[in-house]
Amino acid sequence: MPQEFELDESNGSICNVAQLNYCQYLFNQNFGLNSSVSYDQGSDIFSTIQDYLNSNVRQLNKVCKARTNFYHCLGQSYYSCMNLHTRLESNNTDSSDGFDYIRTFRGLEWACGGGFREVMNQWNCLESLPTTNAYQNCMSSFKQTVSTNNFCPSIQQAGDCLNRVYRNGCDNLEAGHYGCESFRYTFYKACPGLQCSMGNNTLIA
Repeated sequence: MPQEFELDESNGSICNVAQLNYCQYLFNQNFGLNSSVSYDQGSDIFSTIQDYLNSNVRQLNKVCKARTNFYHCLGQSYYSCMNLHTRLESNNTDSSDGFDYIRTFRGLEWACGGGFREVMNQWNCLESLPTTNAYQNCMSSFKQTVSTNNFCPSIQQAGDCLNRVYRNGCDNLEAGHYGCESFRYTFYKACPGLQCSMGNNTLIA
């Protein structure tokens, strides 16, 4: 994935792996993750956070606090470390782990911010959708079609697909917008022009 897919908003800082591992260690302690679990095991981290929320969404405040502490722990290097290109280029990280690692923390940026109300109000519906065939079809199509030549258009297409899945699954427009945004937010620095719609109104992030 070319470097230009990630805009440089890191103030020239680089991702210090030792610091990242330390901050990840502190984050892990909140959720019973083994202290050795790090950025190269992004899928394990993603599933742990999802399972934690599924068991009791009222714990979202704890998850958000842990994410905020993780952000402050990394300081100015946060966006360097949360750079999708950096993670995918790591010799220790495969594409699935890299993608899941970034969408864990960037997804929480959305869930703990603009999407907080929808998470709290509709979690009983939202939490079940990632296990549905419709959701998996969106993700499979994205993984099969995305390339360096159509990176941002593929993300837009996947976001639109997830918008429909969440809108139809929960039978309301707000859920559809949440489904799109929770995916789009992972890539907002790489593709700042992506849009999520709510009904007939297109919202530009």
